[in-house]
Amino acid sequence: MHALPLLAAAIVAAPPGAPAPRPPENLLAGPARCVLRYLEAVREAGPRVPSVPKGRPPDARERDYGQANALVAPRTLREIERLAAAGEDHPLAAWREASRSRVLESFQLVSVRRAPRGTAVVTVLERLWEPPSSELARQVSEYLVGRVDGQWRIVDRLEGAAFEDVAIDGAYAGFFDAPSPSR
Repeated sequence: MHALPLLAAAIVAAPPGAPAPRPPENLLAGPARCVLRYLEAVREAGPRVPSVPKGRPPDARERDYGQANALVAPRTLREIERLAAAGEDHPLAAWREASRSRVLESFQLVSVRRAPRGTAVVTVLERLWEPPSSELARQVSEYLVGRVDGQWRIVDRLEGAAFEDVAIDGAYAGFFDAPSPSR
């Protein structure tokens, strides 16, 4: 009942020629969709656990994960290569997890939230096949997603932990575009 007079007052008070304020971006249309596409590409590229002989690790190669890697920020891909050269793993190197028999079977979107510097944090429940049992293990992962050259890309992943806004603001400078004033 009071909304109409407030709306009329806001229109009258706006300076002439001023652009109308834009509503905030739908996080399900951008960041969440990017993460869900990434996870689907990882699931499709990974070996099918029931088809792997017992006692043998699945055959997982980085080149099979090209579609998933296309959704990862370029600086993150360089970081993955740097860590692999040092014999370390990165949480977005899905082929390395799959080669150790941790294969993504399914996933479910839990939440999406805005984060500093125009980024978003997407929380997902993942179900993975893990040796030696044939049961599914569940874990919650958070994905940090930011715009790179205007496109949403995955910057990092935390398993069983949460991204802190302070860490995003400082530790990930240069991984994604600076936020535009209109966002």
